[in-house]
Formats: sequence, C-alpha cells, structure tokens
Amino acid sequence: MPLAKLDEVEINYHVVGDGMPILFISGFGVDHRVWLPQVNFFKERYKVIVFDNRGIGGSKAPKGFFTIEDMAVDCASLLEYLNIESSHVVGSSMGGMIAQELAIRYPDKVDKLALCSTAAKLDRKVGRNLIEGFRKVMKEGVDDIVDADASIFERIFNYVMQLAFSKEFLKENKDFINFLILEYTSKKNYPDILLRQLRAIMKHDATKRLKNLKTKTLIITGECDNVIPPICSDILHKLILNSKLVKIPCGTHGIHLERAEEFNREILNFLEEE
Repeated sequence: MPLAKLDEVEINYHVVGDGMPILFISGFGVDHRVWLPQVNFFKERYKVIVFDNRGIGGSKAPKGFFTIEDMAVDCASLLEYLNIESSHVVGSSMGGMIAQELAIRYPDKVDKLALCSTAAKLDRKVGRNLIEGFRKVMKEGVDDIVDADASIFERIFNYVMQLAFSKEFLKENKDFINFLILEYTSKKNYPDILLRQLRAIMKHDATKRLKNLKTKTLIITGECDNVIPPICSDILHKLILNSKLVKIPCGTHGIHLERAEEFNREILNFLEEE
C-alpha cells in the first residue's frame, strides 16, 4: 500500500473502485483491514478509500500525544493529497468521532456522513468502565481466545474484542481474531499508540458544535452495543438536526463486521437516497 506523506505524519492508504468517493475511518486500535466487507461491497459502485490512522498499521506518527482533531486533519490532508474535493465519510467508534470532527471543521469536504457505534462525547461512566476493565484484565486475564500467558496488551485487545462482538462471532472467527491479536500486539509501538488513542477518545467532546452541523447524517448503532451504548446514538440524533437514526436489533459494537450485510445495506440506502 502507498504512503501519503502529509505535514507531520505518513498515512498508509488504499484506493479501489470508481465513482463518488467514500472515506472509511477506523476505530480504536485497528487498521484499515476491519473495513474489508465494506471495501468488497462498495468498490463496484464507489471509489473506496481506506487507511490506517496515525501510528497504526503502516502509518507513522510523531512522538507525543495527539487528539481527535489531529486525526481529522489527517483525513482532510489525505483527501487533498488524493485531489478529492469532497467525499462521503463513514466512521466507526473512534473513527466516528474523527468523522464528526472532519465534518465540523471541513464541511465542504464531507458530502454525506455516517456515524457508526460512536458518541459526541464519551460518558464518564463508560470511560471509567473501560479503564477499570483494562485494569482488571491486566491483573486477572480473560477466558477464551488468548491464553493466560498472553502479554498485557494481548489481554487488553482480547478484552476489547469480547466487548465489541458476540460470543458466537468470536467462536466462529477465532482464527481471524487470533491473527489480529498477534498482528497488532507484535508491533513494538502498539501499547503506546493504544494509550495515546484512548487519551484522545476521552478528551473528545463535540456536543456543543454538532448543533451547527448541516451535513446529511446517518447514525447507526447496534441495540446490544456494550462498548458505546445506544443511548449515545440517541444523543447524536438529537444534536444533529439533519440526521436519521438506525438501530440494528441484537447488533454489537462491531456491526460493520459482525452484521456486514445489514450494515452495508443501510449505508448504501442512505448514500443513494435523495
């Protein structure tokens, strides 16, 4: 995959297909590969752009903390690098926070916006629960998929996987999950990047500014999301005037992977409606 050399980062990206561009923005701790079901589906109709957030996968980042705003600037810079004036934007979880910031700061660059399994601001209780979960996992470990001798960050990644997906999905895709865990956690800088991303997530707050967002927006969530509760999507829907809310029954946090067919259909219908 090619590298886009931007102001202070190098972004690993992939473009496939023709037509109106769609930029997919990944969430916490994962790279562009989590969008594979969407790439395969949308590439026949659209120009699909996937990439790794700064410091993740093949992308590079400067030392020090960064913010959701910084990652939104990366997205805008990538679009400019690719000579794309405007694009549909789809963001999941942390990627949805980045997508919000992109649409707020660069409204002319975003045609339609899809916010998936995300929040305008991470509720303090949700944030505390995640951090407490990480601490518990670091001390006690977790069952299934990763063994008791796993590293701390293998345990944390596994814990996130168990929150994000149903037990059935994890069992049916055990080899794939194991591959992701080993692939991500084998990188020397991965623990540092996870902590920097988590800090960016905890500091994100677009609540007041979303009221001025005029971009046509789809808000989509799973009714059984254990990471970012569906009520966060309800709040987004109230804040964004020109928005539509879709809840997928029994859907988890990782609906774009676990319920890819339904997810893709909802996104496609939204993009193609007048």
